[in-house]
Amino acid sequence: MILTNPLSVSEIGTLWQTYQEKTLIMRFMEYFIEKSDEQEARNILGGLWQELNFYVGEMEELFSDQGMVKPVGFTSADVNLEAPKLYDNGFDIMFIRVLKEISMGLYTLNMI
Repeated sequence: MILTNPLSVSEIGTLWQTYQEKTLIMRFMEYFIEKSDEQEARNILGGLWQELNFYVGEMEELFSDQGMVKPVGFTSADVNLEAPKLYDNGFDIMFIRVLKEISMGLYTLNMI
C-alpha cells in the first residue's frame, strides 16, 4: 500500500540514517550479550535489543508502505561473536549509555 502523503527527502534521509544507526547498535549489543559475564547486564542489553528490533521492524514496514527501497543496514554477518572479549565488566553498559545519549542528540537535530 502506497501512502497518499509521501515522506519528504529530508525525512527519508533521516529515516535511512536512523535505520543504519539502530542496526549498527544492535550488532554491538549482540556481541556484548554474548560476552557478558553478568546476568543483569545481559538482561538490560537484551531488553534494549528487543526494543531496537521492534523499531527497526517499524522502519522496515514504513519503507515498504512508502514503496521505498530498504537500506542494507548492518546484519549478523557483520559481527563476529567468537571474537575475544577486549574490555572489563561494565564497559558494555557504559558504551550503550553513551550511544543512547548520542541518539537523543540526533533525535533533537532531526526534529528541527
